[in-house]
Amino acid sequence: MSLIPPWLRPPRVRERLASYHLRPDVLDAAAAMASDQRSDIYVVRLEAALTDSETVLRMMDGRHARVMGLLVLTSERIHFRSRRRTGPNFSVPLEEVRAIETYTRRSTGTVRIITPYGSLTVDQILGRQGEMLAADAQATIRGEPLPERDPLRLLAKLRLLRDSGAISAAEFEIRTSAIWREI
Repeated sequence: MSLIPPWLRPPRVRERLASYHLRPDVLDAAAAMASDQRSDIYVVRLEAALTDSETVLRMMDGRHARVMGLLVLTSERIHFRSRRRTGPNFSVPLEEVRAIETYTRRSTGTVRIITPYGSLTVDQILGRQGEMLAADAQATIRGEPLPERDPLRLLAKLRLLRDSGAISAAEFEIRTSAIWREI
């Protein structure tokens, strides 16, 4: 049970996006993303750019070529979708990714995707989400299952447990503080 009354609690990601009837993989990735409601409309628009055969594994806000947008890892590619209608977008099939370099300084990170045709850089990524995307992309390229100790996925699972009443608000706070210390 939450200590915050329901009428004061801001809606959660799943609640905000429920009316759009998004695919479960898109909804899961959006719920695990460190973001706020300003990104919701871009998550909704992302679904039109996805194929039926690909699964969204991770997404995050970031900046490419000085334009903010969504950086998305799917089972088939790494995709950047600009918030501007005519902004810079890219889509790189995973088989063309030669390397992924990440760098986190203070509270923001940078991801550099190296392909045979050059490199693409996305910066202003909150926290260590870029490092998690790189680890997930490398595991996907190698055909391995995704790492179990993904902090954002663990936080999303804990939120579901708290919301369902399986764990108390106090236990939720204890577990999340431990996860945040690792990040």
